[in-house]
Amino acid sequence: MGVEQSVELGKLGKNESKAEVVHELVDSERSRIERNEDLIQITLAAVVPGVLAMMLFSFFLLPTLLPVLFVVAIAAAALMIAPALRMHRLHFRTWCVDSLTPKLMTAMVGMIYISVVSVFAFSMLSLYEGFSPEQPITFATIGMLLIMLIGVMGYSSRYKEGYLSTEKRFFPYPPEAVEERLAIRLEREGRRHRRNRGPKGTLFEIDEIGLHVHVRPLNQRHSEVLLRNISDKNREHLAKIKACIEGV
Repeated sequence: MGVEQSVELGKLGKNESKAEVVHELVDSERSRIERNEDLIQITLAAVVPGVLAMMLFSFFLLPTLLPVLFVVAIAAAALMIAPALRMHRLHFRTWCVDSLTPKLMTAMVGMIYISVVSVFAFSMLSLYEGFSPEQPITFATIGMLLIMLIGVMGYSSRYKEGYLSTEKRFFPYPPEAVEERLAIRLEREGRRHRRNRGPKGTLFEIDEIGLHVHVRPLNQRHSEVLLRNISDKNREHLAKIKACIEGV
């Protein structure tokens, strides 16, 4: 009897250790996605507009640096393709919060703010160089940037919570396979749901737990799944929905 108990305890310990390894791997992949998102956010919010501001002031101070700084700004923006590709690959391996859009909104706020300050400072500096900062184009540029700033901040404040209550993952099979797998599981469990097909994919509305599952085509062979309206009310059902979609 003691041998059987020890064997069972050994199996239980192995299962727990495997679960811990999987959990650590998922956390590691999520943290890698977050780091790449933060890198894109910082670069677009500070580095690129900072270089553009330097390029603007070099027009007066060091004109020879103007083309160099322009190339640096383009290169910094182009280098963001690398973290974007890493994120794309990682999204096939784990679920993560859909936080990229809110971070891009924050980056745009930083970019517009630095641009407004730079244009205003440049117009003041032009007084000492014989230019006229009262030209209509100067006020039009500043006004347009301020309107963009208000619009971006309004959009962010309205939709940020929705993005942060959403998790997403990519899958290497077509959306139809995900839809049928999810529909069969929901019908088997007796959960009432609505299945709405649209031009941007299929939306499953599970009113019982308040969860929405949006299955969208990523390309011809792959799909993207968004779990929306995640809250404390439906968090306990989240693992089952994920396991169903993953085919576990």
